[in-house]
Parts: sequence; structure tokens; C-alpha cells
Amino acid sequence: MSDVNMSLGYLMVSRTPENEYVGGIMVTDPYAIPVEFKYSEPIKPTGLQKILYGNSIEKYLLVDVIAKKLLQNLEEKPKFILIEDSRLLDIQFKMPIIYISIPTKGSEEAKDIKVREELSKESLESGYDIFFNGTLTSDDIKWLERISDEIDVLEPFHRLKEALNYVCSEE
Repeated sequence: MSDVNMSLGYLMVSRTPENEYVGGIMVTDPYAIPVEFKYSEPIKPTGLQKILYGNSIEKYLLVDVIAKKLLQNLEEKPKFILIEDSRLLDIQFKMPIIYISIPTKGSEEAKDIKVREELSKESLESGYDIFFNGTLTSDDIKWLERISDEIDVLEPFHRLKEALNYVCSEE
């Protein structure tokens, strides 16, 4: 098992064109080389579930059904879990969940995140903004800075998305 302090987890849950939800997590070393990959089978809510859950169906599927189970099944325990979808910040887990983005003027997601006052925000020197629940130490921020200077920390999300598309097309 690799050193917990030297790995990052990339978590993604998305909706397919068939209105199914699929998620995946890729744990990488500091150079973005995968050390573990897990994914969920596509899940399509039934008509009854849509009625019973109403507007909360998507949050329930993304956070409770898919993301939490992926995290619980990890063998490698990364230092941080990085996400591109701020809705996944609702996950309560043992390690920090960090929403990472490149700031753009007028971004709707950035406006939505500002409303959530319980979140902390840091701007990394490399140009990324990070939002997270709880606390990150100054050493955590320095570690993220160092990693984001060495690699494109958003690039593994593209590979994860392609991997999820691949496994969904194989089924």
C-alpha cells in the first residue's frame, strides 16, 4: 500500500445521456499515475423513486448512493479527495473533500459556492481556487501548492471521465 500522504483521489459522478448516474474514483500518486480505480454500475432511478425523492433525488444518488460507497470501498487512502462538482462537497468523510477550480469571472458555480458560508476557500499560487469543509493546515496548502506546480491537477478528471465513458460503453 502506498503512503497515504502522497496520493490524491479524484472523484466524479455524472449523468449519462440515458439519464443514468455513474461514478468513479481514481487514486493517483503525486505524479498523477493511477494506483487505484473504482467505478459504480450505472444507476437509473425508477419513476417511483423520482416521485418519492422529488428534487432531492439527484443529491441522494450522487452523494449517498454512489460517492460514499466508492470512498468506502477504497483500498488506498488518499491525502485528499478532489472533486469538480461542488455538489459532492456534501459528502461527510474521514479525509478532506476539496472542490478545485480555475476561477472565471461570473461563473455560476463560483456564485453558488459563495452562498455556502460553511465552506473555506484558499487560492493557490498556481491559479486554482479550492473550497472545502473543515480545515486544511498550512502544510496541507503547501503540499497542494507543490503538487499543482508540478502537474496539471485537473487533467486526471479528463482521464477519469474517459474511463467512465469506456466502462459504460462496454456494458
